Amino acid sequence: MELSADPATERSSLIESAIARYADELRETTNPLVLRPELWVSCERQARQILGECVATLHGTPVQVAEGAELTSMALGVQRSFEKVSPIDSVHAARVLFDVAVETMTEAAAQLPPEVALSRFLTAVRTLHEGIFARVSAAAIGYESVPLRDVGKASTARRHQLAHDLHDHIGSSIGLALRCLDLYSMEQAKGIESPRDRLQDARQALRDVFSFTRTMVSGLRVNELHDGLKEEIDAYSAAASDRPAEVFSRIDGDESWLPEQTRQELFLVVREALRNAFAHARARRIDVLVKVFPDAAHASVTDDGVGLPDPPREGDGTGLTAMRQRVSAVGGTLDVLSEPGQGTRVQLRIPLDGAGTACR
Repeated sequence: MELSADPATERSSLIESAIARYADELRETTNPLVLRPELWVSCERQARQILGECVATLHGTPVQVAEGAELTSMALGVQRSFEKVSPIDSVHAARVLFDVAVETMTEAAAQLPPEVALSRFLTAVRTLHEGIFARVSAAAIGYESVPLRDVGKASTARRHQLAHDLHDHIGSSIGLALRCLDLYSMEQAKGIESPRDRLQDARQALRDVFSFTRTMVSGLRVNELHDGLKEEIDAYSAAASDRPAEVFSRIDGDESWLPEQTRQELFLVVREALRNAFAHARARRIDVLVKVFPDAAHASVTDDGVGLPDPPREGDGTGLTAMRQRVSAVGGTLDVLSEPGQGTRVQLRIPLDGAGTACR
């Protein structure tokens, strides 16, 4: 049987067990969110809400992130800033909740009929990270708003930077995790033996979100790539690409000529262009070429897909505005060239001599 004679009682018991495990693990690390009763009230409330969404999804009830959850979390971020709670403690609590919830859903999924267990579990995991990261992102904004207000200003440039960081780091990593789960589900349904561990790719993408969020709410910027541009591009392509799309990347020139911020921004723009190609182009081949000269860096992402029916517009959902603004911030230019049925090319140029021009 999928559920016992009293489904409501069983689900409540599942959530209570997870909450108890969550509290125990927080106590083991002396997290103040469980040690201070006034903080535990809101922490427990959010955990119950998230777990409730996941358990409902696991048992076949479609749910969305609770209405008003982002506003509530933003207000909670402001409150915790005033209460001098370190953002690291909040991010740590979110990570513990994620692990506890996955363990709980894994155990519960084992009790479901085999024909629905996998699809229900994958849907529940999607609901879990959507619920957690929507709240973490909103709380981070709320937390950061306090020092900005205390100094009497919240500059437009900083707000734009924060929005870009949320989109390019958090949004892209969550999008990658979702894509890995979708590819895993598709490959399982078709009986395809994938050369990659899609679940491990998804888990790593989610851990990258936690890592970035931790540094962001600590007032730090993530300005370093762990590996070279080619390694980072290839790793993203391997995790996000489906089988029809082959990605060929090449880096010409000396990466050491690139200032670290420029290298980071260049990678983020290339990654966004690749994400668009994977999602929309229906391409069989995508070429990434980066050329680094002493005075400039050039990059292009070219696909042989369906192309764009009209000239791309700002705000069309492809991330073009964010891409242009990132390139413009380091003095460069970005163009998108495309014709229906002829593929698409995103190309950019960033000067390295400080004589940048405004982005077209």
